Amino acid sequence: MSGKPTVDVSVIVPNYNNGRYLTAFVNSVLSSTVEPRQLIIVDDGSTDNSGKVLDSFSMLDFLQVIRFEKNLGLTAALNAALDVSFGKYVMRADPDDLLLPERIRLQFEFMEANPGVDVLGCNVVYFNSETGRDINISNFALKSSLIQKAYKKGEHGIQHPTAFVKGEVYRSYRYQKIFPGEDYEIFSRMVKDSRSFANLPQILYRMRVHAGSSTSNLKIDFIRNTFMFRDRIFGTKTPENRIHGYYLHILYYRKFQNADNPVLKYFFLMISAALYPRKLLKRIFNF
Repeated sequence: MSGKPTVDVSVIVPNYNNGRYLTAFVNSVLSSTVEPRQLIIVDDGSTDNSGKVLDSFSMLDFLQVIRFEKNLGLTAALNAALDVSFGKYVMRADPDDLLLPERIRLQFEFMEANPGVDVLGCNVVYFNSETGRDINISNFALKSSLIQKAYKKGEHGIQHPTAFVKGEVYRSYRYQKIFPGEDYEIFSRMVKDSRSFANLPQILYRMRVHAGSSTSNLKIDFIRNTFMFRDRIFGTKTPENRIHGYYLHILYYRKFQNADNPVLKYFFLMISAALYPRKLLKRIFNF
């Protein structure tokens, strides 16, 4: 027993071959100022040492490990975790990232104080996996109307692994089979149903940028899926040039995140900003 307060939160974590990061991730949960009621890690047919790492934490009463014999995919893993979750709130996290100590407590306290909010996110700091160096921080809108507006435009209003959702809401929606874009799809359905959103301004989560992370592996089909979901859910019709332009904007922004050479780094940032200047202005003036 840690002696820490336990809060009514189920943390759901899909894992596939992230064994080298799992110990640090679980330790970040253990370093939190409060403990979750459940930590559900779905090992999605990993072929690395994930199983052994998870076995090393078998003494944790709140840890529940679900093991798939073969890789079924991210959405199957997330739905399996939702199926066994019973917390008042369900919190997302990824096994290659790190929770900052106050994340669970601050998100829990905000939701308890604001019962009208269905989905809560927070800001993150992106860091280089090899050096540990911070790359940049996010700047998500805080108000529900602005978050909903982002989804209606085909953008993200919250960072997926920072989601902290009412359990009854999360479990009623579930994830669709199509991947990638599953996070945009589920939250856009919530937006369409007028669910209320918010983001905490604090940085409460560290997102690891490495060769295997989604941040480093962007394909145009990822963006095309997102706009396909947008058109289907909101009844819009996104032109192909918009898809390509947004893809290039995100691509060069991620090149900026991954570059070590400072000259090259800010060259990529300028290209990204030129492709989508409104987003740069939004970040500077916070509108």
